[in-house]
Amino acid sequence: MSFATLIHRASLPGPQVTAEQALQVLTQHYGLSGKLQALGSQQDLNYRVDSERGRFVLKICRGDYSLVELQAQHAGLRYLADHGAVQVPRVIPANDGQDLLSLEIGGEAVHVRLLDYIEGQPLTALDHLGHDVVAGFGRLCGEMDLALAGFDHPGLERTLQWDARHASALIEHLLPVIEDQRQRALIAEAAAQARLRLQPLLEKLPVQAIHMDITDDNVVWQRDARRHWQLQGVIDFGDLVRTWRITDLSVTCAALLHHAAGDPFVILPAVQAYHAVNPLQHEELLALWPLIVARAAVLVLSGEQQVS
Repeated sequence: MSFATLIHRASLPGPQVTAEQALQVLTQHYGLSGKLQALGSQQDLNYRVDSERGRFVLKICRGDYSLVELQAQHAGLRYLADHGAVQVPRVIPANDGQDLLSLEIGGEAVHVRLLDYIEGQPLTALDHLGHDVVAGFGRLCGEMDLALAGFDHPGLERTLQWDARHASALIEHLLPVIEDQRQRALIAEAAAQARLRLQPLLEKLPVQAIHMDITDDNVVWQRDARRHWQLQGVIDFGDLVRTWRITDLSVTCAALLHHAAGDPFVILPAVQAYHAVNPLQHEELLALWPLIVARAAVLVLSGEQQVS
């Protein structure tokens, strides 16, 4: 897949499918009815479905994504469920037995899937995450990577805007979306320094299948009787890809920094917990912070582009 495809995808808005149209899809293809609640996503469209048969998630993505990429996500979910590593959603087949539908809705080509809903909540809205929760994120990331080390699928070979291997090119392309000259210069300088630190390490970084989005948005928790947060499961496998293993932890740490009140050392329990279950190589530890910086730059630029 070419860099031109990467740039094209990065500029795409989410699917323009109304709740009424989504309900029609549910009724026609899944025999479901109920209430819909929109869930957040960068470029996909997700609805929580409250139906007479329980709760589900209706996922709609643009037809620009190839079927083999989505099939890889389903295969990854089945693989993890079989290995019992962590709770993940189950794909719900449509009335005709298919677990992936390619439809045209309102003149727009889309792919549609229905998944189990994992009860609980993300921790995005919390200002502060305790030591145990931060460590829990790192441990989960390590366990997920350990489980996915044996997973492979043709759909993992994809060009994805969130893949750290393409961060430098994407940052250079998207920098003009920042109108403030000083902010643009700060992002460019930070990204350039990160690239220089990463360059001598790249050939030594292990490569495998990774989730690449184990964040406060995509990890579901619930409080127990003592008000302690307990992990319930992981959702959203839309960024599943074969790339540098350390990218997974860098994405998790970048998300944890949203709760750090300016203290980067908040992420250390996550790094230690990951290393305890899935030991990191020396080069991966050296690459971690530059990758976090690159991830932050991509998030800022992609978010600004989506808003525009």
